[in-house]
Order: sequence, then structure tokens, then C-alpha cells
Amino acid sequence: MIGGLIYMDEMSFEWSEHEHHSHHSHNSGNSHHHHSHHTKKHKRKRIIIGVVIAVILILGLGGAFGAVTAKKEISDIKQQAVVLKADLKNVLSALKAQDADSTFAACDELDIALDNINATLDKPLWRMVYKVPKFKGYIDSVEKLLSLVDEASNDIARPTAAVFEEYPLSELKVDDGFNITVINAYLSLLEDIEPKIDDIVYSMNQVNLPMGLNSMISDYSTQIASMTGSYDNLKEFLPLFKAFIGDGSDRTYLLAAQNSSEIRASGGFPGSVGTIRIRDGILSIGDFSSVYNVLSTHTPSAAGITDEEKELFGSWMNAPRDACFDPAFERVAYIWALAYEQKNFEHVNGVVSLTPAIIQNMLGYIGNVTLSDGTELTGDNATQVLQYDLYYKYLNANASSSAGDYVDNLFAETAKVTMAKLVSDFDVKKAGDYYKVFSDGAKNRTVMMWMEDEAEQALVKNAGCSGGLNDDSENPETGVYFSISDPCKLGWFLNIDTQISEPVVNSNGSSTYEVTATYSNTLSDNDKINAGRYILGSYGGTITGYIHIFAPAGGSISDIEMSNGDTMYTGNYNNLQVAYRFGNSIAPGSSITVTYKITTASGVTNPLGVNSTPTLQNYR
Repeated sequence: MIGGLIYMDEMSFEWSEHEHHSHHSHNSGNSHHHHSHHTKKHKRKRIIIGVVIAVILILGLGGAFGAVTAKKEISDIKQQAVVLKADLKNVLSALKAQDADSTFAACDELDIALDNINATLDKPLWRMVYKVPKFKGYIDSVEKLLSLVDEASNDIARPTAAVFEEYPLSELKVDDGFNITVINAYLSLLEDIEPKIDDIVYSMNQVNLPMGLNSMISDYSTQIASMTGSYDNLKEFLPLFKAFIGDGSDRTYLLAAQNSSEIRASGGFPGSVGTIRIRDGILSIGDFSSVYNVLSTHTPSAAGITDEEKELFGSWMNAPRDACFDPAFERVAYIWALAYEQKNFEHVNGVVSLTPAIIQNMLGYIGNVTLSDGTELTGDNATQVLQYDLYYKYLNANASSSAGDYVDNLFAETAKVTMAKLVSDFDVKKAGDYYKVFSDGAKNRTVMMWMEDEAEQALVKNAGCSGGLNDDSENPETGVYFSISDPCKLGWFLNIDTQISEPVVNSNGSSTYEVTATYSNTLSDNDKINAGRYILGSYGGTITGYIHIFAPAGGSISDIEMSNGDTMYTGNYNNLQVAYRFGNSIAPGSSITVTYKITTASGVTNPLGVNSTPTLQNYR
């Protein structure tokens, strides 16, 4: 906006040169139009200084002295605008450096610059110019922009500097953990200033400067918006993050590493389980251990496994480590929490689930890690190394009987060293990057979360990371899931591809879609020959398991056909219609295709989406 003031001055003092030039050029017919255009423009450019001189004459100041006074008044505004622009830049630089003292000092200088420009505009000369209707709106706009810069200084920059001063980021990390008080201070700050920034930027962009100067505003509104930079997208998750860390009182969360090579409907077999603990106001990530050492062997009776669940998911629900045959992660996590409590006598407040794909995405931001056997995991290779390479290195056709335990320990080590590096190299400036890993994972079920408290769980659902089944009829999804039931590592070779037709709108306002779900086994002859039984399982590389296909909330599933001639059963789960079949066998190089129709609830206009078991097919 101050650019507008600068531009105003440039227009005022360049007119004579342009006017002189216009009388000595443009002789052609085409140039005549150009000359006419510039003559109007130059007249417009003369107006401001002409008005200022006229006001000076009215005030009784004439002759050369009056012209000099006009030039000085506008020159003063120009210089003050340059100073203000520099001061605003200094404020933003100090904030970016997280330097409280420099931010306060820069705000003080900015306030002085604002006062100087306002004082200039309050002079009798400018008040007289203000009475000219053509310039009243212009000066109003400039003063509005000045007031918005003042708000940015006093309502955003100074409160931020105060948090920097009271809670320096050097105190965020405490040994191998994080200080909850410091985290909460910054989360509360973000909650406070985000809406203010949005309001200021919006108001700034609504200000209308004449003479095509609106583009000048965007530079300043962009700078002010940058005060929170990459945190802007984080705001939708702020309530959830605040609920997760709480007020610093003791909490315990499970951190489950689901193994996609042992793919299950909700993600994968939870081979390694770690903890996130908050104790005495410090959040720390504990070691990962084998699921067999962490969860009880049998599902606690408190889980209340229903006849419906036994019918849909078989006897797998009797062991908590196998509860992930159920695609509803909220239910799976609850069972895991109960099983942990029963074995460890420690209350669980929530569960976070990660898959190897998340490890790879995280390493892309925090850097590489090296395992004890020399294997290097990077942001480019981690998923393939963990889900394929290590198996074929240690569990090939010549593998020893103890190799399986060794590889399982490498997986537990992977989770441990990745989390340790995240803590040791944590950079608050990368918060936007960490958020992206979390939000992207939430979209495809590679990151899921469950909170014991119902109100907190509602925040999880709002953030889209509950891993729950479709419960919003206005945003319908068909669930397409698979669970390998044979002990093996063939999940790497499973493809799930779902195609949805254009809808047919029915007379009652519902829509019907034809859906094709194809489950494929991509195991090659070479990979089959080189693999041991630990990888191939009991059937020589044939993938065997459960298929579950769900209708959306308020909708129905019909006309189900399987390409191998088998029949799917139907039932209901969580108020959703579901088709299911056990013992599906997919030989290497083969596939099973399920075709069916989905009809949405009446009146639904949003297109049908897919919620599916996350596979590894994009990493091969």
C-alpha cells in the first residue's frame, strides 16, 4: 500500500518530462491514438501536484515558494513510505529469525514510521487535499492500509515476540523429549493470530486504490500472511494437536507400526508397537517392541467381541494382534488399547498407527537412517527396502530358521531410530513439512489415530484421520478391503484397483454406480524362485485371504459377482451393508475381480469415492 504513495509521488513529478516529450513525437496516424492516450494519462498525473499547489495558493503561499512547498510535501510522503516499507520488512525478518528483542525493536521503528506518515497526512495542506472529492477516497484507502499495518504490528508481531521471549524455542527439547508447556504456548499463539492474519489480509485486499494501484497492495498482504508461513495449513489440525498433548498431565499413547507386507484390512499386522508418553510435562517416544511382548495373547473380554464381528472376521478377533482384519480402525485401536492395558497395567489414552510408507515420507524431511546391519534407509527407498529388499536378503530360499526373528528386530529398530532422529533433529521451521506427512497419510489410511475421550475422538474424525468406515451419506465411499490370512510377506505383491462408472440418477434422487474391484497377485517367477517359505507362505506364493466390500452410509450394495464364480455373503456392520468372503486364493500372475452396484442415499450429489486398504503397488 505504501507503494501506492510512492507511485503517487512518481506520477506527480514525471509529468513535465512526459508532457514535453509528447509535443515532439508521434507524428504517424497510429501514433495519434497513442498520443491521445498519454495526454489523458499525463493530465491525470498532473492532478495531484496541481491540487496541492492550488491548496497552497488558497493558504496564501504563492510563487516559487508555493511550488517548492508542494514538492517538499509529496517528497516527504515518498521518503516516509520508503522507511515504512523497510521497517515492515525488518519486522518480518526478526519474526522469521525467532528473535524477540529484534522483533520488538523493529515494531517500535514501524510504529514511529506510521506515526510520521499519519502526522504528515494530518497537516492542513493534506486535509485541504482531502476535501477534493477525487482524492478523498484515495487518502481514506491509504489511511485504512496504514491502520492495518498497525494492527499487524500490535496484534500479531508483538504477541508473537512475547511468546518468543517467554518460551524460547531453545527450551522446546528436553533431553530426548519435548516440553509440553512450550508446545502449548506456540499452539495457543497460532490459534490466536491465525484468524487475525486472515482478517487483516482479507481487509487489505478489499481496499480499493485508484489509478490501477491495487497491485501494490498484494505485496504487503502477502508479506503479512507470511508471518506464519508454512503453519497456515496446519490450523485445521491445531485443535487435534492440542487435545493430543493435553495440558501436560500424564498420558500414554500406543504407536503401532503396521506391516503392509502382512496386509490387513485396516493396514497391516502390527509387528512392532512403541509408546508416546507424557510425564511431568515432557513428551517422549519410547522403544518399539514385538507385538507379542506388548499386547495380551487373547482379546480382553471388556472388548465385547460381537457375533457380527465373529461372522465377518472369523476367529481372528480372538487375538488382539489380529483385530486389524476389521477395516474400522477405531474398533481395532480400542482392542489394542485394552490388550496393552491388560498386559502392562498402564492406561492407554489413544493409539497412533503408521505404515512403512510414512517412514519413507518422514525420512524425506529428517534425513537418512542406517540400521545395525548397515542398511541405509532414505526418503526414496525406505518402503521397498523394508517391504521387499530385506526379506529377500535374509528370508530367501536359503534362509535359516532364525532369520525371521532377525528381520522382525530390524523392523522394530527402524521405527526406533526414525523416531529418535525425528526427536534429535527436530526443527520447528519444518513444522509445515511434518504436517504434510501427517495430512497426506491421513488421506490414504497410512496414518490413523484413535482417542479414548469421545470429544477428542470427534476432533480426530474432523481431521480425517480416524480410519473409520464411511458414516457421512453426503460424502459416500465404498470400502474395498483385503486381509491376508496366511502367514507370509506377500503384501508387497498385492494390487487393489477400483474403477467406478458414471452414475445413473434414479427417480428417488439416489445414484447408482457400477463398481469393479480387482485384486491381483503380481509375484513373478523369479521372485517366487528366490523366496523362502517365510515370504511365500503355505501355498507357494498364492495370496489367500478375506475380501470385504462395504456400501456407503445410507446406501446399498447389489448385483455382486466374482470373476472366479464364487459367491460373496452379505451382512451389516456399523449400520453399513457389507459383502464378504473368506478363503479367496489369488495365484501368482492372477487376479480376482468383483463387480457390484452401489446405490447412494437419495438426494446425494457428491460422487462416490473409495476407501481402501493401503497397498504398496506405488512403491514397486
